[in-house]
Amino acid sequence: MNGLRRKLPSTGALFVFEAAARLENFTRAADELNVTQPAVSRTLAALEGYLETQLFVREKPGARLTADGKLLKAAVSSAFLEIEQALDAIEERKTGKVQITLSVSTAFTTHWLMPRIARFQAAFPEVDLRFQLIPGPVSGPAETVDLAMRYFPKGEGTGRFVMHEAYVPVCSDGYLQTPHAKGETLIWLEGDDSDRMAGLEGRTGPVPETQLAFSDYSVVVQAALMGQGIAAGWLNVVAHWMREGRLVPAADRISVPGRECRLLMRPRAVREDLVAGVADWLVAELRQDLAAIDAAHPLLGIAALLETGSAS
Repeated sequence: MNGLRRKLPSTGALFVFEAAARLENFTRAADELNVTQPAVSRTLAALEGYLETQLFVREKPGARLTADGKLLKAAVSSAFLEIEQALDAIEERKTGKVQITLSVSTAFTTHWLMPRIARFQAAFPEVDLRFQLIPGPVSGPAETVDLAMRYFPKGEGTGRFVMHEAYVPVCSDGYLQTPHAKGETLIWLEGDDSDRMAGLEGRTGPVPETQLAFSDYSVVVQAALMGQGIAAGWLNVVAHWMREGRLVPAADRISVPGRECRLLMRPRAVREDLVAGVADWLVAELRQDLAAIDAAHPLLGIAALLETGSAS
């Protein structure tokens, strides 16, 4: 260990390197570590200077690992995983519970998982569920979590297929029954692809003059639940509320952008059988919601979203 200390400027530099190497982006690494991007750049430059080798090729956007960087990443990632697994084992011995970390969007957690968390705890009393919440686009590897819900272009993803990504225009049932003097209100997610919203802006054709825009999709869904307008409902997020009848289709149409929702399991996961059981439970629960929605709204054609072939 004394030899390792002599070969590094600080052990903290390894944490910075691991995040930057995994994300291949200094800004995203800084966000994850809750430091500034210049601080990450300085730490990595100091590490490279100390080792007298280049670890990253700086690009815009992002950073690409050199051969030496890939060598160090493999060693650091393996060591960090073993340390994390040992700490989890220690915690399990103290509490009697297995920690499983789930990486999902904030909106999915808020609007789909939280309403059924009591059922999860009843099904897995031995599991202490932890979360890596993603407020923006759902991306990133599953190397640091046990399960990750991710989206891939059709036919390019790994892991377990869950469903095809799909959007439905949704609103509260009461909103449909209320006349709107200024027309219907469209609830937007700021920065969302306008093509994704095409045809989902209501039932009357053109984009309404009255609009609400939010930077957090959880708030978009909440606004729709509160009867504030019509939103593009990311189906796996709004499935619970649609099954409950709290959200209903504003039109019998569905948008399928072409990506697949998949569950990734961390390589060399501790208690792999239990992690796989949690994945089975998540998929089964979501598919039960979708089956109920399909029965209530057959014109949407939701059943096709569960087939691994093409969906339209």
